[in-house]
Amino acid sequence: MNPFLSTTSNLRYFLRLPCCGTYDRLLEEIPPPTSNEHLIRLPGPLSVRAVPCDDQPMTVDEAWHYTTAAGLLNIVRHNRLWASSAAFMNDASEIKTGKRALQDAAAARQPPLEDWQLNALRVLGVLTDGKPDKVFLLSASVEGDALTLWRSYGQGTEAEYAIRIDPLVGLTPVVQNVLEQHPSPPPGWGDEVEDWTERGEPIPGPDPDQPYTWGGDWDAVQYLNEDSTLAPDELERIVRELRPPRSGRLSIPLIGDYFTEIDPSVLFKNTGFKDEREVRVTWTVNPWWKFVLYRASRFGVTPYIEVAAHDGTEPSDLERERSLLMPHRVGRLPLMSVRIGPTRATESAEHALRQLLDAHGYGETSIVTSSAPYR
Repeated sequence: MNPFLSTTSNLRYFLRLPCCGTYDRLLEEIPPPTSNEHLIRLPGPLSVRAVPCDDQPMTVDEAWHYTTAAGLLNIVRHNRLWASSAAFMNDASEIKTGKRALQDAAAARQPPLEDWQLNALRVLGVLTDGKPDKVFLLSASVEGDALTLWRSYGQGTEAEYAIRIDPLVGLTPVVQNVLEQHPSPPPGWGDEVEDWTERGEPIPGPDPDQPYTWGGDWDAVQYLNEDSTLAPDELERIVRELRPPRSGRLSIPLIGDYFTEIDPSVLFKNTGFKDEREVRVTWTVNPWWKFVLYRASRFGVTPYIEVAAHDGTEPSDLERERSLLMPHRVGRLPLMSVRIGPTRATESAEHALRQLLDAHGYGETSIVTSSAPYR
């Protein structure tokens, strides 16, 4: 959950943003919420009105994360999974595919969108370009013994494994730096101006060192082909909620949390990857220096975050309100089972894996072997 706005999908969000004015003045302009609404304060001169809607999240029953022997060892020893930057995935158009599809749908729509609708969609972020460098992905598949994925993740002489993760147990980004302020702030850090008063005085932007995260729900990837109506349908769902602006203000429905970069379009993917039958969790984190680590990959220096499960103790107010996990509260991951890949499915491999799991508190995690005829 986010400190400023619930990401629960059964809420619909409305942003009330004046053309100018102070934060306090804006709050005075918004009528009190009704009994079935929630008024949520955000940093800067804006607030959000959340009202219930009928949208229901998709259910993910199985999530198999494929990895190498080195990856499995790191996961089990440290109780953490890596979510890598979407800008460094095998799909070179990751995240961008969805936003391009929405742009194409808007251009082809009949009747054409009016100027005020186009402006609202741009402010909302629906018609902007995707920003994969801001999104972190943990990918898995509903298939736990897929030949396509065994071949993709085989690393020569290394064994491959598929880990079944319980999608009902939440995973949260782990804080890497517990300092309250940037230890080496770059030029301009914290100098953002949100707005100006009538007397010309700057209104400071949100604290750039304030930690929070968005995302954390498992969802199924939706594959786009030439006949797909996913993007046009998503566009129409948003357009139906748009209202003509009143004089002096802009009212934008924040459906799907588009302004967080975690919106339904992050699930749209090129149909060439459909055999993977992917499910994924996506996050954005702020500030980067508190959460992001770096590793070497075939794409160069690759940013990633660590995500983990809570240890079951009572979370602090900061952890609860900002949807983050302090390092000392990392618990065991929800590993339901581990499948040994087809190239190393031997009795000795199974025995070694059992010892590894038992030694790190995963005695209840079952072991299965692949039936794929691949070597």
